Amino acid sequence: MAERAAKKSSYHVVRFGMTMSGRVWRNARIDLGGACIFSLFNVVMNQFYVAFAIQQGANNFQVGLLTAAPAIGLLFSPIWASMIEKARSPKAYVVIPNMVGRMLLILPAIFAYPSVYVTVALLFQLLMGIQAPAYAALISRMYPSDLRGRLMGYVRVAMGILMIPIAYMVGSWSEAFGPSGPLIAAAIAGTVSINLFNTIKLPKERPANEASQMPKRSAIIALREQWKLITTNRVLAIFLLATTFSGFGNMLSIPLYQIIQVDVMQLSNVQIGLARVAYFTALLASYWIVGWMIDRIHIKYTLAIGIAAYAIVPMFYSLWGSYSAVVIGHAIQGIGDSIWDIGILAFVFRFMPGREAMVFGIHLLVFGIRGTIGPLLGASLTSSVSISAILLIASLCGWIGSLIFIIGNRKKALAKLDF
Repeated sequence: MAERAAKKSSYHVVRFGMTMSGRVWRNARIDLGGACIFSLFNVVMNQFYVAFAIQQGANNFQVGLLTAAPAIGLLFSPIWASMIEKARSPKAYVVIPNMVGRMLLILPAIFAYPSVYVTVALLFQLLMGIQAPAYAALISRMYPSDLRGRLMGYVRVAMGILMIPIAYMVGSWSEAFGPSGPLIAAAIAGTVSINLFNTIKLPKERPANEASQMPKRSAIIALREQWKLITTNRVLAIFLLATTFSGFGNMLSIPLYQIIQVDVMQLSNVQIGLARVAYFTALLASYWIVGWMIDRIHIKYTLAIGIAAYAIVPMFYSLWGSYSAVVIGHAIQGIGDSIWDIGILAFVFRFMPGREAMVFGIHLLVFGIRGTIGPLLGASLTSSVSISAILLIASLCGWIGSLIFIIGNRKKALAKLDF
């Protein structure tokens, strides 16, 4: 059996202009299949979940909690990252949290109360805080560095193609029959997709005795080590500072987008679905382009575009404030999200090979802090400050982050660093 597996992984194939081993091609097909099935869950959870909660009576503070939930879950990622680095394989840290988390979506389908929506979102995102740093380590083992950007991009392009009609379908379905059906279908699709993803094959794992011989570190020691990594690496420090400003502006404004669409503009689920179609269309095109850029162009140019995208969207909402601004804003948000998805992973892979979980854990911790404060602050300020003013402040934060990243990467000292 071992010899047969070795033979399967040793032969090479050429697909989409890329030469890869049999194991890599097999993993790419599994990743593609899982991503396509996951499309339904992605649309419901990331595009309609907050809107469903608002329609079920969620107040502005609860909307802030729902938007902050992903960041709250990531606050503990550095602790999980230190555990993942010592594990034989990161796969279990990806599969098990996703398995449990995706099934939770059945609860708001049965108990349609705002408090249930908030509780499920927080539990789900706490589980995602476990899998996020593990996923970075897992992808580095699934795909070789020279093919990683394109393969991740192609998989997400296929997922984006499916999300376009699915977004409209979910909008129409929920408009006619309520959110319960889409939520149950999403839970089923999410569970099936992670079961398929669990069948990927990785290179030889670290022996159990080697993993057990790694130095045992407490959570405090792990956090100190991560802080030292930031203070001694200028490129990483600039990256974190720029993404903190831009990301904070994005998280400050995200709950306001949902409030504007549902409460202020009173858009129907079909109209919201059409705006999501614009988002996924741009996301689809961006994944293809970003995947190509990552493998061929210096990563700083790709990241600069993504950081600036988060400054443009709140400016559109504030200064324009029409349904056209919603559609165009969704498209620009799709461009930014695609870059922050695979672009930041590419940065981590190139900047700190072998320490992906730790570096990504630092990024997730910083995101957790700004992503927790931003939505809660943005939603709370709506009672005393106009939404347009809050959005302009969010846009300003995004532009500050863009300037930090651009100016920081013009320094001659950074020209010698390969990142």
